[in-house]
Amino acid sequence: MLHAVILAGGSGTRFWPLSTKRRPKHLLALLGRRTLLEDTAARLRGLVPPSRTLVVTAAAQAAETSSARMRVMMCSSSCDAV
Repeated sequence: MLHAVILAGGSGTRFWPLSTKRRPKHLLALLGRRTLLEDTAARLRGLVPPSRTLVVTAAAQAAETSSARMRVMMCSSSCDAV
């Protein structure tokens, strides 16, 4: 049984000023309408179900990261790719 781990945390310094501690890179929509986290999870679709995908993040970013993860889980395979 395959599982996926997405590392999604950081201090927001590499992509400053777009990325900050409060709005890290994985929560930015740089390539379209979806965040980088949502794009990463979408690439896993068909390989690993969302129920077996773990997102690891910093405690300070957990609430917003969890919200983004829920959007991914609610999206079926028919979601528009951006």
